[in-house]
Amino acid sequence: MVSAQPTLKLRHSEPEIAARVAEIALRIGRDYEDRPLVLLSLLKGSAFFLADLSRKIERPHGFEFINVMRRDIEGKESVEIDFATPLSLAGKEVVVLKDVVNTGVIETYLMNQLRADDPSSIRFAAIVDRPHERRTSILVDYVLFPSTDHDHLVGYGMEYAGQYGHLPHIAVLSPSPTAEIGQ
Repeated sequence: MVSAQPTLKLRHSEPEIAARVAEIALRIGRDYEDRPLVLLSLLKGSAFFLADLSRKIERPHGFEFINVMRRDIEGKESVEIDFATPLSLAGKEVVVLKDVVNTGVIETYLMNQLRADDPSSIRFAAIVDRPHERRTSILVDYVLFPSTDHDHLVGYGMEYAGQYGHLPHIAVLSPSPTAEIGQ
């Protein structure tokens, strides 16, 4: 039996993404004025978002990469954080960039870990926010696209099975993969 090839249906176009990124960059620039700002990008889904956003923020700021891995070991979930470079967030304003915020579990864990470095503040920015899936009270301060569905999105850094992340737009992958795979 041959499985059906997935199809992609456009959800957000490249110009639509660019316009939203510009709006968010303007807000971030205003919100932080002259305070030391660091954009912290979760690999790898928010890498394109970081590149576009960073170029649009019209004030000095830094950026870093972090990898957060969630693993299930013998029925117990664990989370590991891996910083790409040594990083000090003390006294800095931090905006954590994420591709999709679903349950908020990883974001809450990450915020608690980052607080140990004594940043001035920690806020979150996401390409897609799904607050209806929250299991924590995490707030996403800057959202490109709120979503109330469960569609599996690809493009603009978001992948399925290592594919489609290179697309300059965001599309719905159909048929949708199982919940354990992807986002």
